Amino acid sequence: MTRDEAQDAWERIVEIGFSNYEKLTREQRVWFNVEPLTTGGLWDHYMNYGADKNADTIADLEYLNFNSVANQLREFNKTFLPNGIPEGPDARQEEFDKYDEDEFEDYIEEMDNKFWEVSDKLENALMEHINNSGIGK
Repeated sequence: MTRDEAQDAWERIVEIGFSNYEKLTREQRVWFNVEPLTTGGLWDHYMNYGADKNADTIADLEYLNFNSVANQLREFNKTFLPNGIPEGPDARQEEFDKYDEDEFEDYIEEMDNKFWEVSDKLENALMEHINNSGIGK
């Protein structure tokens, strides 16, 4: 199954994820949390809704055997959000504004560059998960 063929299923999962996240199955949750990484990268994760489910995203990356990416999120959290992940992009931005802008942007660029090196493999693993679990139908 291709991504295009799974689009209707993806839209249903997104609807559930935003309206009642807890109703997602584990297989659906993995797709809901990891898909945005494959299209937007790690920085996008923090600037949008994704980081609201940061701990689940880390667990879902590990479920797909992408510990290196999970560790990138952990390292970012430890470095820039040591008191926990604030809820919502605006609250996270307030925390990020406390850091030197140039150093912060350099870190983000390095983090995302490292991520994009493995993003195709992650996307392939996610598609394999979608096909093997049958959630794309």
